[in-house]
Amino acid sequence: MLIQNIALIASSATLYGAERALLDSVRKFSHEYHFVVVVPETGDLVDQLNRAGATAHLIRFPILDRKYFHPLRILAYLASGFVGWFRLIQFLRKARPDIVHSNNVLILPGALAARVLKIPHVWHVREIIEGHHIHPLLWKLWRWIILTFSDRVICISKAVSAQFGENRKVVIVHDGADTARFRPAKSRTASSREDKSITFGIVGRLEHRRKGQDLFIEAANNALKKRPDLEFIIVGHEREGMEKEEQKLHELVASYGLEKKIHFRGFVAPGQMPSAMNELDVLVLCSKQPEGLAIVLLEAMAAGKAVVSFAEGGPLDILEDGINGLLVPPRDIEKLADAMVKLASDGKLRARLGTAGRKTVDERFRSEMTASRIESVYKTVLSERRLQVS
Repeated sequence: MLIQNIALIASSATLYGAERALLDSVRKFSHEYHFVVVVPETGDLVDQLNRAGATAHLIRFPILDRKYFHPLRILAYLASGFVGWFRLIQFLRKARPDIVHSNNVLILPGALAARVLKIPHVWHVREIIEGHHIHPLLWKLWRWIILTFSDRVICISKAVSAQFGENRKVVIVHDGADTARFRPAKSRTASSREDKSITFGIVGRLEHRRKGQDLFIEAANNALKKRPDLEFIIVGHEREGMEKEEQKLHELVASYGLEKKIHFRGFVAPGQMPSAMNELDVLVLCSKQPEGLAIVLLEAMAAGKAVVSFAEGGPLDILEDGINGLLVPPRDIEKLADAMVKLASDGKLRARLGTAGRKTVDERFRSEMTASRIESVYKTVLSERRLQVS
């Protein structure tokens, strides 16, 4: 059996959304593929990749962070990225991968190195960038780079794909949840817990400008006025360079006098995430910017939890309002609080949504499905390159 070598370029070595999705895919790929993963920093992802049978390599290169989203600042990024790009070329020349796969829209060196070495390149776009904190001309340029320097562009939802218009290179492959790890806890079914307080949770980086933990706190404050027995959990920690995020959120909680009702759990390692998810009755997704898909939503549904989300972006590929979750207008605190109270007051609804959510993931969003669809992309790209050579 011919083994295909894939060089995956990661944007960080943390274990949040894009990296967790990458890790789950690596675990589920067939034995036809071997992965070498390039990371720009040390972190927990490296150990997890090695355990999954991949080989991780540290090569420092800059990520096109939002601070560069300005026509002049992009020049500073390009200057700082030259050394990292050169190192990546040297590494790939020795590794000789069959495909280079960039796992984030903000990674440029992988695409450029692949072009220089004439290696097929796949760009995995997980974010909705257009119209959000980026100059229109810069996004137009960046979109051209993505489409020009890729054999295929994998988008994780219809909303992400829409940024590129109609283009044959663009294919939608939804992220998936590991249903063997995330599964309903029999001891905490929604219908059996009417005598206990209902717990709502939000999971993600403490980055309130994007992830909306402040909106979660404000909605919790409103919901508690109608249901004082509710409990709320915030899971996640600050990203580097944003060290005052948690302090700001604590101050907001204190301003409402809710220190005994809203609890901060900090970072939860992936191995502990299924247990943390099963502490919740309802997962809330209330990001201020549209999510590309939100793997945490899929993990909660796989765990049989009722979910409520803003009705925009990638979650619209997953949820049908009232069928497998609740959808509320984006950034509408009152409607979000109303949805919380509705779910808290109706155990049968929580149980029905949780059961339907698990079924949705089983049928459409398992990580095995994601890996299989990405494998199909790889095979198509390699087949096209062989035809070009012949």
